[in-house]
Amino acid sequence: MNYGICSNGSRDTGYETAIRVADIIASLGSVPVFEAGMDEVCPNLKNIPGVVFEDFSKTSIKTIISIGGDGTFLSKVAKYRNLDTEFVGVNLGSIGFLNEIGYDNLENDLKQLVSGDYNTIDRTQLKCDVFNKDGELKGSSVCLNDIIIVRGAKPHITTLVLAIDGQIIERFRGDGLVISTATGSSAYNLSAGGPILMPEMKDIIVTPICSHTLNGYTYVATPESEIKITLEEIETAPMICPDGRDFVDLQSYDSIVITRYDKVLKTVCLKKDGFFSNVRKKIVQRGYFYENR
Repeated sequence: MNYGICSNGSRDTGYETAIRVADIIASLGSVPVFEAGMDEVCPNLKNIPGVVFEDFSKTSIKTIISIGGDGTFLSKVAKYRNLDTEFVGVNLGSIGFLNEIGYDNLENDLKQLVSGDYNTIDRTQLKCDVFNKDGELKGSSVCLNDIIIVRGAKPHITTLVLAIDGQIIERFRGDGLVISTATGSSAYNLSAGGPILMPEMKDIIVTPICSHTLNGYTYVATPESEIKITLEEIETAPMICPDGRDFVDLQSYDSIVITRYDKVLKTVCLKKDGFFSNVRKKIVQRGYFYENR
């Protein structure tokens, strides 16, 4: 089996964790594969028995192993989501909601991975299309976590018209909106007061950011729903960020159409603990004051 290994050099100092992961994978009789050019970035990788340096799209990869934080995981998903592969993360970040493997249990978790003793989760992704006022497509993007529409550099309230399945729900005034998958429900959506959904769920969440109203409702739409957000005339354009990435520049009367993407993303699930138990542990690690309860 081939295992693709991607590491964030700003977190993985000297790529020490990447080397360790590759050594373990090789010792278990599988092939560690690094992205082409990594042998020049980190020459020590060439000392690993059987290591391969090749574009992941040119070889058969069983699982892509992302080493870093949640941001690293999302960036690798963005790059390789169209490959027929699974994803798993080694957490070197602060929280790591998306990363299944802990550094302290690296060898045991990798043994479990290579042995095939795990489940997979089919995670819903979202497709985002942005149109100008004349209905012309400005850009498309796909995300695993969320799409954030948030006010621009100036602290002005932004006005957005929200429609679900062709029905106008409200004229929203505030800092913006989070449109989230179940996977992203424990990210910005949670900070904005939205619900946490189990990762297998396919619903789409729409949560206001600092709503200037007495009723700051979150909406949960069906997997088949179309979410449409239209900008009114604006002085300062809000920003739109799919999974934290830069996207198109928004202008007055642009519309943003969000639907479920037609392909799920498979992630590895090694842990036997329940989802909400893991969420609580992650929040405790961040310093949540309920940690002693």
